Amino acid sequence: MSGDSRPEWKKLHDEAEQLHDYSLSIKDRKIYLHSSYGSEDSDPGTDWRMANTFIKNIHILESSSEAPIEIHQFNIGGDEESGYAIYDAIKQCHCPVTVITHGVAASMGSVIPQAADKRITMPSCCWLIHKGSTGIGHRDRIPARQWAKWEDYCDKRMMFIYAEACSNSEAWSGKDTASIMGSMNKMLNAKGDWFMNATEAVYYGFCDEVFE
Repeated sequence: MSGDSRPEWKKLHDEAEQLHDYSLSIKDRKIYLHSSYGSEDSDPGTDWRMANTFIKNIHILESSSEAPIEIHQFNIGGDEESGYAIYDAIKQCHCPVTVITHGVAASMGSVIPQAADKRITMPSCCWLIHKGSTGIGHRDRIPARQWAKWEDYCDKRMMFIYAEACSNSEAWSGKDTASIMGSMNKMLNAKGDWFMNATEAVYYGFCDEVFE
């Protein structure tokens, strides 16, 4: 017997359950990228739970069809390694991917959308760009030097991603990647935390358009 014999209310219930339990709509090919829900009151941000859930979800959609995938993100930032696991999963996806940012795209939450084929920001979305925090702490000198080298690499990796993704924007018109990286680096060193509204994020090239 072909077709779905479930009553309409059951279909709607199952779809809603899938969305809330797995942050995934297989039917609509949408992924909802946000922090995991737990007993803690604060938002844990980008972490291993977000990354693992996302990687499974995008692989499910990619394995079922080559049709476009739409990702809805709310992201305050967080763990770099988890964020880059998400970034790489989007970058390696064979399906066209659109990321739509809601509310806030901060820190790693501003890096992840750069992997998408199309980046859209909601009108009220706050963008925050900054360099990562240090993990050196009170380590001995030799390990501290290794941490410093790794953190320098992480900053350069982030700047390269931003510069490549923003190269066609109005703000950096006519500049090559190295020049954009240099200009961005100066801005971040001066500002520390670089806040942008949706319109500014489009002007500087961190997203392609404001949702209308």
